Amino acid sequence: MSGGTSYDSVYTSSNFVGSDSGTADLSGVGEPATFYVPVSAGLSNSDLGKLQNYYRYQILQNGQVWRASFAFSANSAAQCDGGNARGWRWRDCTQATPTGRSEAAERANFATWYSYHRTRIKVAKAGASEAFGQLGSGIRVGYDSIWGRSSYDIPVGTNGGVFSGSNRATWFSRLQSAQGNNGTPLKGALQRAGKYFSNASAGGPWDAGDGSLLSCRQNFAILTTDGYWNTNDGYDGTVNDADATQGEVILSEDGKSSLQYKPVTPYRDDFVGRNGLYSRGDTLADIANHYWKRDLVTTLANDVPTSTADPAFWQHMVTFGVSIGLRGRLDPKTDLQSITNGSKHWGDPTDAEDLDRIDDLWHASVNGHGNFVAATSPTEFVQGLIDALATVAQRLGSASNVTANSTSFQTDTRVYQASYVSGKWTGELAAYEVSSAGVSNKDEDGDGVPDAAWKASQNIPAYGDRNLFTSSAVGVGKGTSFPTTAQQTALGADNAAYVAGSRALETRQGGPLRDRDTLLGDIANSSPMYVHDNEAIYVGANDGMLHAFSAVDRGAPGNQAGGEELFAYVPVGIDLAALATLSDPQYGPNHRYFVDGPVVVSSQAQTGGSNYLLGTLGRGGKGLFALDVTYPANFDASDVLWDYTGTALGDDMGQVLGEPLIVTLNNGATAAIVGNGINSNNGHSVLFLLDLATGAVIRKFDTGSGGDNGLSAPRGADTNADGKVDYVYAGDLNGNVWKFDLSGATAADWAIANGGAAMFRAVDAGGKAQPITTGLAIARDPATSQVWVFVGTGSFIESGDIGDTDVQSMYGLIDSGGAIAGRGELVERDILVTGTQGGRDVRGFEAAGTMPADKKGWFIDLDEPSPGERVVSNPRVRGTVLLFASMVPPQEDTCDAGGTGYINALDAFNGTSLGSPYFDVDGDGDFDDDDRIREGDVLVPVGSIDLGVGMPTLPTLIEELLVVGGSTGTLGSITMNPQGGGARRISWREILRD
Repeated sequence: MSGGTSYDSVYTSSNFVGSDSGTADLSGVGEPATFYVPVSAGLSNSDLGKLQNYYRYQILQNGQVWRASFAFSANSAAQCDGGNARGWRWRDCTQATPTGRSEAAERANFATWYSYHRTRIKVAKAGASEAFGQLGSGIRVGYDSIWGRSSYDIPVGTNGGVFSGSNRATWFSRLQSAQGNNGTPLKGALQRAGKYFSNASAGGPWDAGDGSLLSCRQNFAILTTDGYWNTNDGYDGTVNDADATQGEVILSEDGKSSLQYKPVTPYRDDFVGRNGLYSRGDTLADIANHYWKRDLVTTLANDVPTSTADPAFWQHMVTFGVSIGLRGRLDPKTDLQSITNGSKHWGDPTDAEDLDRIDDLWHASVNGHGNFVAATSPTEFVQGLIDALATVAQRLGSASNVTANSTSFQTDTRVYQASYVSGKWTGELAAYEVSSAGVSNKDEDGDGVPDAAWKASQNIPAYGDRNLFTSSAVGVGKGTSFPTTAQQTALGADNAAYVAGSRALETRQGGPLRDRDTLLGDIANSSPMYVHDNEAIYVGANDGMLHAFSAVDRGAPGNQAGGEELFAYVPVGIDLAALATLSDPQYGPNHRYFVDGPVVVSSQAQTGGSNYLLGTLGRGGKGLFALDVTYPANFDASDVLWDYTGTALGDDMGQVLGEPLIVTLNNGATAAIVGNGINSNNGHSVLFLLDLATGAVIRKFDTGSGGDNGLSAPRGADTNADGKVDYVYAGDLNGNVWKFDLSGATAADWAIANGGAAMFRAVDAGGKAQPITTGLAIARDPATSQVWVFVGTGSFIESGDIGDTDVQSMYGLIDSGGAIAGRGELVERDILVTGTQGGRDVRGFEAAGTMPADKKGWFIDLDEPSPGERVVSNPRVRGTVLLFASMVPPQEDTCDAGGTGYINALDAFNGTSLGSPYFDVDGDGDFDDDDRIREGDVLVPVGSIDLGVGMPTLPTLIEELLVVGGSTGTLGSITMNPQGGGARRISWREILRD
């Protein structure tokens, strides 16, 4: 790969990037001197300033030579400036360059191009250096030349090629020392990669380093070339016509899914010949197909993470193709659909060395479920590699709760799940059909992913047709269209248009801005809020917007389809400088949060026939905003109620991560009750009571507990059933559970209960505080009429939380009107047994019992079977059953890339196992001993079950079906036993939403 390229002054040439991800010049090159092999200074230099070398450069614009520099004799030609000095000199025939650079800068740019981009192999080195320089250490990287003459093993260095330290330096050294060769044996090179990934021996690609094999590793081959394969060297000819041959049926590890490659377009060959369509074997596309469709290591579990682009859950190889400088006969940007429907066809790459062989590289990328880049410039090549590497690192994930449009089964009952794809940072809000049997798993398109009733990402109106709003300033009634003049100035006109949905300047259109698969940004921690009153769903996304989507086909006059965006709102508190980076092609590893917090909406009974939405920025910043969403299809600027930043609300307001509460207070006001969240300037835990219509502060309660503290989601209790909140409970990062007494008739009567002291403080056995980052559940025991408060501990907010293995706990606390001194006043309950049942990880709690009369509640330490288990989503009470999700973050180098966790069920008022099975573990419709787990002679109901969704979030309940989403972006469900008595639920939220 040593063909030449031409200089284009439009591009700013760059040097090789070193293994430290910096931008240091590895050669010390400068104008006029330059080097052929820029690995170390002094090798093979060619001085552009020496006339005897006769190198020259010129800049062409619209066919005109704007600047020509060459040697001339004053005896034969005058200088451009009229001088006639004798001797050979550079001739400068213009005074300005079209690029705006000075002559010296242009010559330096040319010298850099000459050193680093003059040939296609130099383009490859420079581009790969820049792209791979952005990779972290979470990926193993290998290197091989297409001739296989490097004498290197494919993994670089020790520890399987982990991309850090000496391994990283070795990889860059091999790349930058590579030299071109005659011939392009791509088939042999790709087959070597496939054989490497088929190796299950020690030291192979599946080796975890401790003697075990990791079944879930994803494998990618990035084949970079000048386009043509022209020799079979290194290829053994055993693949044959793979893409025309049906694959075997492969089962997923849990046995719930199966997939089989079928030889259909666009994967199989369909070359056009004299006698119709025909197929050829042993093409590059066949090799890619061979190593994708086969289970490369049949002895390992089939639990490889999947995506929409790559549904394979078995051990396989994904192929990416990068062609430098040349394009094939077909256009990868536009022709895939035509090949799929048969209106266009792949060309035969075996009959000649022509453009069909470049298309064969694209075909290999299609068959290998990777990406293809046909780069005609260094910039395109770098961006293509960056996009490919982002795909390597991307994962489908979700950290938001699932919601449903009904608590009972009807013909149109659906659940809604938000998700994201990391790396690309696209988002999705999807609706799935659900019945008493569970979430529909029909897969009519055969991609291995359940079909959605609709996907919001496919229903974003075109740029210019969207209803986009913002506020012109902090305060009340400042609504206006997005972007304002000030926002456009801060973002820049191109970035403002990009945020609003323009795709004209994306890279694939020839522009400088980041490509997006869809306009909907990643939805990470904001949970969708379904509102039955107007059949709409609201959710925040990290594209800088709160989105409103239609949940149903609305028909005339609005004619909105299910999932169509009705409007979007850009909060005033967003960091516009950060938002401008959304368009950066290198945004992938530099992801930012924008509208990432919880969203709540009032009922029309609360707000006089209207629906008021309260939104937060969450991890995106310190801000709250309120919108009138009574008629979302007709939303306009006048429906923006108020928008405040943390600065406007004072030093007590932080980043609100906990769901606010909309209530009617005992003074008659409709209020938003908000925990101040994390990172406030004063570091205390503070409760805000805000007027919902204006955002004005009604009361503020500073608990006085500081030290980087913050108050989490509040929960209210209406103890006298008059429709007004009487008490509010909330936890904080210091482990305190606070009770706020709002039972008085005026705001002046309200106070922190227990004389301003915490009701309880959660600490572990060693006395270390256990952070509370989620909401609580409140219920009244039907047997004793005692009010109970249920709270779990643990944090998953900062990167340091991932590896935290401190023991966290679940607590059931009796509110008897005073403070609880500590664990000594609670009865300890235990995890009795862990194991598997029906192929799922399960565990059981200690046998059913009664509460000791002298105790004020119970606690369970979540210390088995995995360290680091914690509770970061709200618990809930169903009858006399306490339901809560617990999660274990992913550990380094394990197959739990999305983490794991349990859905747990306990006797709420005893903290023990239930008296009879609660989960239909084996799915037979009965609740019997098959739904229990044994420890010795003791048989207890399964109290915890892993539903295979990664780290689970808050479940949603539809009659007796529990549906839950998780960090893997998938859904799980299980049937519950309709038992549990009738505890009086006094949680304000549950009264409103049930």
